[in-house]
Amino acid sequence: MRKQTWIVLMLTLFVGLTLIRDTELVEADWQLKGPITLQEKTYEKVDAQAAILIDSGTGEILYAQNADTPYPVASMSKMMTEYMLLEAIKEERVDWDDKLVVSENAAATGGSQVHLVAGDTYPIKDLYEAMVISSANNAAVAIGEYLAGSTSAFAEQMNLKAAELNLRSSSFVNATGLDSGNGQNEMTARDVGMLAYHLLNDFPDLVNLTVEPSNTNLKLDGLKTGYTNAAGYCFTATAKRGDKRLISVVMGAEEDATRFTETKKLMERGFDNG
Repeated sequence: MRKQTWIVLMLTLFVGLTLIRDTELVEADWQLKGPITLQEKTYEKVDAQAAILIDSGTGEILYAQNADTPYPVASMSKMMTEYMLLEAIKEERVDWDDKLVVSENAAATGGSQVHLVAGDTYPIKDLYEAMVISSANNAAVAIGEYLAGSTSAFAEQMNLKAAELNLRSSSFVNATGLDSGNGQNEMTARDVGMLAYHLLNDFPDLVNLTVEPSNTNLKLDGLKTGYTNAAGYCFTATAKRGDKRLISVVMGAEEDATRFTETKKLMERGFDNG
């Protein structure tokens, strides 16, 4: 009887140790992968400070590189200005036919711009297209002033909207992304990608207002480039193949061409992985 009891105890101990070992292996494997999908192991490191690749349909993150470190975001800031205008249109607080008088402050904004004369009146739709297609800083400032009353008030609203969209590491000081005496706009690659995700899912028609695709195989149809000395060369892109749409963000590339070649690599690998 004692022998049988001893055998039962030894078997119980063996099974218990096996279960503990297997549990530890499973937990270790989960900790190793964390939020990274198995697909991410097939991606090469992106030649930039930060990058992310997101499935626009599901929100799944397919690749992430330094995605939670804030960097200067340059003109990609205008995606937030765009989101806030489109939301105002959707909520009927603003109409595409509305006309606004351009302030001296907006007209004098440097960098990328279109010809705007202080005191002249322009349709909101024209200013929106100038901002989205030509990355016009003066148009972005004019839109921000129209929505909030002043550039500083609009920056405050941008930060409130970022919090509402759960963009936890974003900070805005203006509508354009230009460096200023008040600092500079900063976002993480994750936040930029999620802002693009919200834009595409909340306002899917916006891709019809972007430039013609530069790569017909990828069907690239947006979204926004950016550059300042502090930010380096940046690009938020979206592309569609079949029924699948991807969003990529590349931040802080050292060369203009690099942001596009790295975007192409990310997109192609994302689509090839199914």
